[in-house]
Amino acid sequence: MKEEIKPFENCKFADGEICVDTVSVQYTQNGDCTESEDDAQEITISSRNNGMARFINIKTGENGWSIDDISSLAKIIDDFKKRADIKDEK
Repeated sequence: MKEEIKPFENCKFADGEICVDTVSVQYTQNGDCTESEDDAQEITISSRNNGMARFINIKTGENGWSIDDISSLAKIIDDFKKRADIKDEK
């Protein structure tokens, strides 16, 4: 039977069990009003369980991350939630 890979908080540390602790995704877009790769903007979102709870960290590159519509940021957050298997709290 094939074991599923589980989030760290669901890990029982049994023999053969594989769990994911840290997930990190870097998103990139072109700079404001430019097509130069030197002006590219980056945002990195990572998630890690520190043993007590899962925390999410958001970091931008040196050129920041500019948006003109909040829904574009929401789209990135939704994508990261899927990739990191983060469920909404109820």
